[in-house]
Amino acid sequence: MWLEPLGREPTPIEAAVLSETVEQLLAGLDEQERPVLELSLQGYTTREISEQLGRAERTVRLLREGVRHRLERMREEG
Repeated sequence: MWLEPLGREPTPIEAAVLSETVEQLLAGLDEQERPVLELSLQGYTTREISEQLGRAERTVRLLREGVRHRLERMREEG
């Protein structure tokens, strides 16, 4: 449910669930993954993140993919 864009403002319950999910996800990230996710959530592209962090684009893509897989597992579990 919360992985698809709503096309509207979230309800207070939806916003609370999203906030809790993001907090759980951030808590489980290491020092390489966290800045990648933070910049991704701010709308930066893979190339922009790569340039800002001084990392290869491939590394950024792999880190984003790993975070996405964690989020999918969280969704399946909860």
